[in-house]
Amino acid sequence: MRTEKGVVIAAYKQNHRNPRYTVLKRKKNWEGWELPKGHLEDEDYEKTVLQELREETGIEEDKIKAIEDMEKLVEWSYKDDGEKVKREYKAFLVELDKDTYIDTSSNPHDEHETGLFLRFKDVEDMLTYEQHVEVLKKAHNKVSQE
Repeated sequence: MRTEKGVVIAAYKQNHRNPRYTVLKRKKNWEGWELPKGHLEDEDYEKTVLQELREETGIEEDKIKAIEDMEKLVEWSYKDDGEKVKREYKAFLVELDKDTYIDTSSNPHDEHETGLFLRFKDVEDMLTYEQHVEVLKKAHNKVSQE
């Protein structure tokens, strides 16, 4: 069995009193809604968070106010040409500037149709996979305490 590491990102910005979370509409390999995520680059999780936000959402590093390891591992398995593959993705909470917007048009892998900033409950209801819902809930609990 092959193990692949990566990151899943709960990115948000404050909108008046309520945070707005990033959600992406996937179109490559499957259709549905997800949080930004991607494979680990050079064994550097923070570098991977920055790269995936830039590639998947068009959000540049200067729009990032904080990156926090949520100390949560998201795991799932699938088959790739008969080989079992296990994915282990660390969850990160990312705070963005209030004036940040999403632009999925420059994604080099053309994975997403669009991206939005929405309220917690809306994103929770849209996410395709329960693991992403768990990350979102943990992120929202942390953001709501601040």
